Amino acid sequence: MNPEEKIKSLRLAKGLTQQELSDQSGISLRTIQRIENGEVKPSLYSLKKLSEVLEVDLVGFFKDSEKETFVPNSKHSKTMNGLFSSFTLYRIPLLGSLSLVGLSILTFLFWPNSRPNESQESQNYAFEVATVNCGSETECDIEVTKKDHGGNILWQKTYGGTSYDKASQILPTEDGGCLVLGSTSSFGAGNYDVLLLNIDGSGQLVWQKTYGGFFNEYGEKLKSTSDHNGYVIEGTKQTCPGANVSADCRDFIWTFEINNQGDENGIKTLGDKFD
Repeated sequence: MNPEEKIKSLRLAKGLTQQELSDQSGISLRTIQRIENGEVKPSLYSLKKLSEVLEVDLVGFFKDSEKETFVPNSKHSKTMNGLFSSFTLYRIPLLGSLSLVGLSILTFLFWPNSRPNESQESQNYAFEVATVNCGSETECDIEVTKKDHGGNILWQKTYGGTSYDKASQILPTEDGGCLVLGSTSSFGAGNYDVLLLNIDGSGQLVWQKTYGGFFNEYGEKLKSTSDHNGYVIEGTKQTCPGANVSADCRDFIWTFEINNQGDENGIKTLGDKFD
């Protein structure tokens, strides 16, 4: 049984609605919905709170589940007290071939478990991003690591606020830095907002932007525009019939463009419902 199925079955066995489980555990309704839909992995803190209400050791269950689904030769990234997702992208020095750069980006978008030490000699450094520190009351932070072609750490820094800050994708930039796309409840206008970090080659935060309104917005994918004068962000945007987040809220695919400074250019698309 998948972890999300386990939580749902335990909740139903106790005759609890998602709202009741949220009220008793202190975990937001939207978080519980996303966990049961398999959209996110619960943090260690969330697992402990849910375990108290459901009277089952979910922490132990999730650890056993991870052991059963272990795939040999997959990349082992550093964890800090919690579960996280990690993505690695490599920057290839410009060799007069944009297609080579594009191939590199596509390769690591769709195969995020490629090992840094398996890169080609032409790749002079790598970026890794992870969601970490998920075992505390303040929940998660974003950790970015820059490594040389031999896998040695050049720097490793943590970004985020006092609540949930989660990474979805990292994209190298021409100046030697990177952009990190994710979601945040530490900053922004509402519950969750799309988060974009611009980090220079030494790990300093150049600027930080959030996108969204009062309800939940999540950043999932980031790519350069065809004219290379900005970026396209794809994620989900929540719409609700009332003034507050409820079980009647729905998520839709949300796409919008920004310029190289992170400012929205007004081109937005609200797509089909996100199931």
